[in-house]
Amino acid sequence: MSYAETIILDVRIGQVPVVVSALTGRDGLAVWVSEIGVLNRIILFRTADTYAGLLDGRPKLLAAIPKDSIQSVDVTSWRIISPLLPAGAYGSVYEWRCYELKLGQVGDVEEAFAASLPPRLELSELVCGMISLEGTPRLAHIWPYADMNARMEIRAQAVASGVWPPKVASYLSIMENAILLPAPDSAWR
Repeated sequence: MSYAETIILDVRIGQVPVVVSALTGRDGLAVWVSEIGVLNRIILFRTADTYAGLLDGRPKLLAAIPKDSIQSVDVTSWRIISPLLPAGAYGSVYEWRCYELKLGQVGDVEEAFAASLPPRLELSELVCGMISLEGTPRLAHIWPYADMNARMEIRAQAVASGVWPPKVASYLSIMENAILLPAPDSAWR
C-alpha cells in the first residue's frame, strides 16, 4: 500500500513566485499552481511507501514554506487506491478533482472507482486516486494532460463512451476541480 500527502497553500497576492521558488526542485515533490479554480493556490503532492514515512517527512517540508507569503495551509494524508504514476514529465496541465463523501460511503465509492478505472486508463494516464485518512471523507484523483484541448477531448470521450465518471454521484456531497500548472522543477510535470 502507498500513501500520499497534499499540502494546499493559499498564498498572499503577488507571492506565488516566492513560494514556488522556495519549494521546487525537491526530490519527489510535485509543485502545482492553480490556473483555474481558487487563485493564488499551490498544491504540493508527495508519496511514501508507509504512513509513518509520510508523517516523518512532513515537518521538514512544512518548515521550508515561506511563512510570510502564506494565508492558509491545509494538510491531508491519503491512502492511494489506484496505480501510482511515477514522478516524471506527463503534460503541461494537471487536473485535480476532489469530492467530499457522505458519511459511511467510502467503501462504496472506492469499489465503484476501482471498477470504472481500467477502461478510463485506456484513454489517459492518472497520477493516482486517493481516499483521505483524516477529516471529512474525501476521494481525490489527479490527471495529467498534454494541454487543455487534450483534457477536454479525453473527458468528452470518457463521458460519451460511458466509461467515466464512476457511478458515485449519490455518495457525494461536495465536488471540486482545479486546473493546475506544474512548476518547472516539479517532480510530476
